[in-house]
Amino acid sequence: MLSVDLLLTNATLLTLNPTGDVYSSGAIAITGDTITAVGPAHEIAAQYTAAQIIDCGGKVVMPGLVNAHTHVPMTLLRGLADDLRLDVWLLGYMMPVEREFVSPDFCRLGTLLACAEMIRSGVTAFADMYYFEEDVAKATAEAGMRALCGQTVLKFPSPDAGSYEDSLAYTRDFIQRWKNHPLIVPAPAPHAPYTCTAEILQACSSLAAEFDVPLHIHLSVGQEAESVRGQSSGRPLRAR
Repeated sequence: MLSVDLLLTNATLLTLNPTGDVYSSGAIAITGDTITAVGPAHEIAAQYTAAQIIDCGGKVVMPGLVNAHTHVPMTLLRGLADDLRLDVWLLGYMMPVEREFVSPDFCRLGTLLACAEMIRSGVTAFADMYYFEEDVAKATAEAGMRALCGQTVLKFPSPDAGSYEDSLAYTRDFIQRWKNHPLIVPAPAPHAPYTCTAEILQACSSLAAEFDVPLHIHLSVGQEAESVRGQSSGRPLRAR
């Protein structure tokens, strides 16, 4: 028999394999941070042994959920100025509050709270866009979650930068230090077409291409499409 570190047995096992198999009595063999095998419990038990065996008691074991867009430190701003039109809420309330109160400690504490809430809900990975993203990355790694951490770039001053040039410099440094981390994927995050210039979008795109990392952006949100059409001949995805 093959030896692994951990066996999860007696589980209702949901897979995301090509055939979408579901095992009513399934098991998972794990070595380090890698899933070695999944399948019917009797088959896994016949092939693998482990120092630690956890009986899941028939509970569902499934791939972790992914939150594809977050601003995790904003857990600390929950409920502030709700039920307003997006542009009024963002430009009239949230951004002024953020410029006043958002700091590295704010981002760390908000991220830890968000990670705890996501873990309790079955989320194991997320894509974030915020300020002081290195502090978001540190807190996320400390919580043991995976994340794409996008450093926000704007055309006006933000909590962590006096200009977009400062944001780009911060983002470059952030990417260089976190590239190839086992849990964190660093990325530039130009906030949106209506809060960035064409120059900023091009600079962020070039930065992502230079380091072969993703780019995270808001697109076609709220009144953005109408605003872009008023300035160019296309919608945001086609704007030049």
